Amino acid sequence: MTSVLPLNCEDLHVMVIDDDDFQIDFVSDLLGELGVKHISTALGGRLGLQEFDRCERKPDLLLCDIQMPEIDGFEMMKELSERKYQGGVILMSGQGAKVLYSASLVAQLARQNFLGTLEKPLQKHMLQSTIKKLIEA
Repeated sequence: MTSVLPLNCEDLHVMVIDDDDFQIDFVSDLLGELGVKHISTALGGRLGLQEFDRCERKPDLLLCDIQMPEIDGFEMMKELSERKYQGGVILMSGQGAKVLYSASLVAQLARQNFLGTLEKPLQKHMLQSTIKKLIEA
């Protein structure tokens, strides 16, 4: 299958952080269908931060679940801000519009390269259009 995203999508390094194995696999599969070749994953926020810190090349894009035990998406945003992360961030949740709206406000206050929120289960066309914001920036 060929990439449906423009030009340098194959060069993107994307990290997926979620506390649900199924969601990690699902999102990783969607990214693969969109032509993303470099995908890192972590089960939960704590492991996500450990993996982030371990990465020699920081992810260009981080997809993070909002509601996770130990370190949730809001805490993750704080930690990424303290680490001066410059890549794109997409927050995901299955908890509805109010949670997604609150998350977008927190992300904007953190002054990060916030690309948006996506409701679970993710839809390929929505993920694609959100990733395009990063590529076209």
